Amino acid sequence: MDTEVVNVSLKDSKSLTFNYDDDVLNKDPFDPKYIVTQENEEGLIQYFEKEIRDSFEYKTLIDMYKNILDVKSCVFFAGYNLLNKMKLEFHHHPFTLFDYTQAIVRKQMEVNGGYVLENEVEKEVTLIHYKLMVGLVPLDPTAHAQVHDGFLDIHPDLIIGNYEDFYEQYNKWIPETTRLKFQAYKEKYCDQKLGENLVYPKNFKYKPTIINASNKHLITAAAIDKLLIEDKLKKINNKEIQDLLK
Repeated sequence: MDTEVVNVSLKDSKSLTFNYDDDVLNKDPFDPKYIVTQENEEGLIQYFEKEIRDSFEYKTLIDMYKNILDVKSCVFFAGYNLLNKMKLEFHHHPFTLFDYTQAIVRKQMEVNGGYVLENEVEKEVTLIHYKLMVGLVPLDPTAHAQVHDGFLDIHPDLIIGNYEDFYEQYNKWIPETTRLKFQAYKEKYCDQKLGENLVYPKNFKYKPTIINASNKHLITAAAIDKLLIEDKLKKINNKEIQDLLK
């Protein structure tokens, strides 16, 4: 049987050689088929979410936002920037990744007659990201956590992406609860300008805190000098320190 040689490069410039049969190389990628039911829908969508986030295509998309679209700062803190070696995370808003995936699963269920193919679901979810039909917000980790905890509002002007296009094209397959959530979001901000009447957590305001060390009045310059005598450095023990602080 004919075979084809595939070389896999390694970091140390060496290579490994594998021989694969033609029927393996020419076979379509395995695409698991799932029957979606009311009982397994949530767990299945969460599984798809994880696979999408871990995929090469999704990571490439995030790199595209950072390097091609030049999205490098948190929307709340301009100084929190990739150029300052800080971590930037991307939050889906006002629809979650679960919402996008659920609508696509329900669409493909209708087209296929009750089942979905894993690769096709993940491919379509990734595709709407590349078409910029998904709302994304660049956030620092603290702001991201507070958004998820419900302590921080995100104004529509802070969102990158035409999520309205997604709503129009996939409305038929969006659950009623998700539609109501989206309508409530639109109504909340319909007449509100960015920065107007928004309430932010207290930690978003600069508030220096004085930390009082216990027994700090006992740590005098003279006591420290005694500890730093060169010929005693190797002989210092906890009892001596306690004696100095009496």
